[in-house]
Amino acid sequence: MANVQDKDKPRWYVMRAYKNESTAEERLSHKTYGLKHFIPKQKVLRTINGEKTLCMVPVIHSLVFVYASQRQIVDFKHNYYYNLQFVTWKTEDELVYLTVPEKEMKNFIEVCKQTEQEVHFYKIDEINKGKDKIDIAKGKRVRVHGGPFDQVEGYFIKIGRKRGKQLVVIIPDLLAVSAEVAPEYIQVID
Repeated sequence: MANVQDKDKPRWYVMRAYKNESTAEERLSHKTYGLKHFIPKQKVLRTINGEKTLCMVPVIHSLVFVYASQRQIVDFKHNYYYNLQFVTWKTEDELVYLTVPEKEMKNFIEVCKQTEQEVHFYKIDEINKGKDKIDIAKGKRVRVHGGPFDQVEGYFIKIGRKRGKQLVVIIPDLLAVSAEVAPEYIQVID
């Protein structure tokens, strides 16, 4: 989270498209007026016209990350797509825009884009519940050297009922993504 003092500095803002990510993605991707953005997606099996098809769908409905200044986003909203809303957090005396540091967002995007790998997404409030319990407190902060996740940083842990080791990249208070990484690529940095 960050309180935005400089409205002209680009940041990764967490935004909502209210279950209309496809329209938001279409408008944000426009060649002329679009903005840099990222929507975490996963492969799911859907039945379309009686045929089973693998489709890419958003991991969390309505969730969109937009990289731009606050002024650029407000201008975009007023001129091209008003349904895109900032995710905010209210403190005692002010409204805080939820943002993600660039380094963490870069790591998160790298892991998410490896769609050929077995990738699992977790909402932060679900991490310590259920069969896929993750104990982050015991995890070691690591950096990957080589392979599809080269230079990605995260936590190297074991997930319940999984034999392999997992690299987990976390956006604090929001989302975590994990993928299996070969141990020979791992360097402990903590």
